[in-house]
Amino acid sequence: MNKIFKRNFIRNDKKNLLLFGFKNHNEEPSEQIQINEIPKPHMRWNPARQEWVTYSSERKNRTSFPPKEYCPLCPGKDLDFPTEIPFSDFEIAVFPNRWPSFNSNAEKINLEKLETKASKGCCEVVVYASEHTNTIAEMPLERIELLTHVWVDRYKELMKMDEVKYVLPFENRGKECGVTLHHPHGQIYAYPFIPPVISKELEAFKNENFIMKIIDELEDKYFVYKNENFIAAIPPFARYAYEVWIIPKKQFPGPWQFGLKEIKDFAECLQNVVKGYDRFLGRKCPYIMGLHASPFFEDNKFHFHVEFYPPLRHGDKPKILAGSESLAGVFIMDVLPEDSAKELRYFFNDNN
Repeated sequence: MNKIFKRNFIRNDKKNLLLFGFKNHNEEPSEQIQINEIPKPHMRWNPARQEWVTYSSERKNRTSFPPKEYCPLCPGKDLDFPTEIPFSDFEIAVFPNRWPSFNSNAEKINLEKLETKASKGCCEVVVYASEHTNTIAEMPLERIELLTHVWVDRYKELMKMDEVKYVLPFENRGKECGVTLHHPHGQIYAYPFIPPVISKELEAFKNENFIMKIIDELEDKYFVYKNENFIAAIPPFARYAYEVWIIPKKQFPGPWQFGLKEIKDFAECLQNVVKGYDRFLGRKCPYIMGLHASPFFEDNKFHFHVEFYPPLRHGDKPKILAGSESLAGVFIMDVLPEDSAKELRYFFNDNN
């Protein structure tokens, strides 16, 4: 692995724009985007579901589907308008979301008979490449290795913040999944609490490592791709027809414990999953992807994994979270995971 450089550029709003790459970035900036009003999100407790809901009304003003020539995530130096990255080129860029659901500027509001809190924490945007169409499927493998190092850096830095209890890197891909910008990018949410799904996973892993319990079956019956250190498989309890998990064959609490070989194999697995989805649909497949790591750096119970949810019921038919899923939290499936695994396996092999 080549040396990784990290540049901390201070924007005009005094926030950090981080530039990661295998080359040292020292270019002078061009014109920067005008500073917008900083949102002040807050949280309200939902007593029925026993969970926090975050409100950030300024988010409705965020940029939505601009023409390609006005993409705010492209390098801005050679364009006729300022962008989030005021340079002519970059490898991976990370910066605070201008319309966050969590930030240090959050304020508590008082509502009679309702529990509220300031929505402290942080929301970051991770731009995968300067090229407008260079998704995980198209970019060089070493760029995905760099992306993994970037995720590790953000885990380590964000977890130092007193108000942060959990860090979730994720990607929404496609209009079907709520994307408002087509330029390949992901996000990182640093929550002031451990989210409900992660709390349940923590409890499950404390009782037993259910992943290791079924690892042989995953590798034999449910896999769609595998290499020396990772398996990509449809879990036998999948809630989506083409849900795929990327799972290390050994227990790790998070990618911060990966060695260079694990990072290389992880990057290879990640790319093959996205390529496989695209080959399967014959177009860029919509999905939600998230890294599920432990909230604790030293955790010998939690088993890190990545979850992909394409919102598809069968083939290219959409999966709508309707009555049972939305109202009761009970997913209804009309395709067996083992059948989906067989269907996808051909497309997730890079030889095809």
